[in-house]
Parts: sequence; structure tokens; C-alpha cells
Amino acid sequence: MKKSLLSILAMSLMMVSCGGAKSESKVEVESAEPTEVQGVECVASGDVVFLDLDYIMAASKFYATEGVALETKMQNFQQKSLTVQEGWAKKEQNLANEYNKLQAEAAKLEEDYAKGLITTLNAQKKQEEIQKKANTIQTKMNNFQTTVQTEGQDLQKEEQALSEEQMVLMNRFKEIATKAIDEINADGRYKMIINAVSVVDADPSLNISDLVLERVDALYEAGELK
Repeated sequence: MKKSLLSILAMSLMMVSCGGAKSESKVEVESAEPTEVQGVECVASGDVVFLDLDYIMAASKFYATEGVALETKMQNFQQKSLTVQEGWAKKEQNLANEYNKLQAEAAKLEEDYAKGLITTLNAQKKQEEIQKKANTIQTKMNNFQTTVQTEGQDLQKEEQALSEEQMVLMNRFKEIATKAIDEINADGRYKMIINAVSVVDADPSLNISDLVLERVDALYEAGELK
């Protein structure tokens, strides 16, 4: 679930420019001093910095509260779905065994009658019994198919609901992460902020992940997501 969230965030937050920054002046790394933004100390300014969304999400209070809860629900659903499908397979096998046994019984009756080992009257009675068993098995099969269809639809609805919850969670995290980045870069100290998945090599001092994480947690605790 975390990977799904990150894949969307990675695309939507791959590159964040400061086109709406308040300042147009360039900021040199050598002369920059750490800056305070709403109580959070920033790393040295530079034209380009990067952040690790995977780390930010996994370490955030948002994910610890809402993400873990949804992940647990999804794991429970997967176990439930597996249990239901195993039940279907067992029931289907039992019905198949009953059918095969009845077929063997019918074949034996036919063989015995052909050999003259059973009277016509007894063969007819036995055949009627086999037909009743066949009707019972057919009824069981019909009921089983109805059960599979009903339970399958219920599982599909539950899966769709969880998928929607997952998308909402992704959107909520994207919103709070974007807001944290916007606030941190409100004065335009960074000309570009990129996701770590696009970084091949970089100075660790340009990693603003902890800075963004701290702001994300602050916004979440302040009730910015309701």
C-alpha cells in the first residue's frame, strides 16, 4: 500500500518549482545561512534540493495513524478473501467427489446388469436411487454457484471500497506534503525541489526530507487535514 501511494506521489511531486515564490533573486549556497520557517530549521539554501517521499510518508505521524490502520484493513481483507476462496475450493472438491462416486456407482450397476448379476427390477430400483442422488448433487451445485456469486460480489464491493479509501489516503498525504513544501519554500530559497527517485548522486546536505517531515507532522497535528 505504501508503494502504491508513493508511485502516485512520485509522479505528482517529481518536480516542484517556485514559480510563485515571493523572491526572484538567486541564492548562492556558499553565502546562505540556515533559515527558520515556522519553527523549523531549514538546510542550507541552494538552487536545487531533493526529498525522499518514501521516507517522509513511512516516518510521518499521518501514516502511523491513518496509513497503518488502512494497511491493517487491507491485510484483513486479503486474509478474508483467501479464506472464502479456500472454502469455495473445498466445497467444489467435495461436490466433485460426490459426483465421481455416483458415476462409479452408475457404471458398476450397468456392468452388473450386463453380466446378469442383478435382476431388472432391482436394477431399476437402484437406478432410481442413483437418479435421486444425482438430483441432490445438482441442487447442491446450483446452491454453491449462487453462494459463490453472492459472496464474490460482496468481496468485490469491499475491495472497491478499500481501493477508494486508499486513493483518498494518497490524495490526503499528497495535499499535506505539498502544503508543507510550499510553506518551506514560500520565500523561494529553492529554485527546484525534486523527488529522490530522480536523483542519481547528490550532496546529503541538499536532502530536505527531515525538514519536510517535521512540517508534515506539524500540519497534521494542527488538524490541517480534516
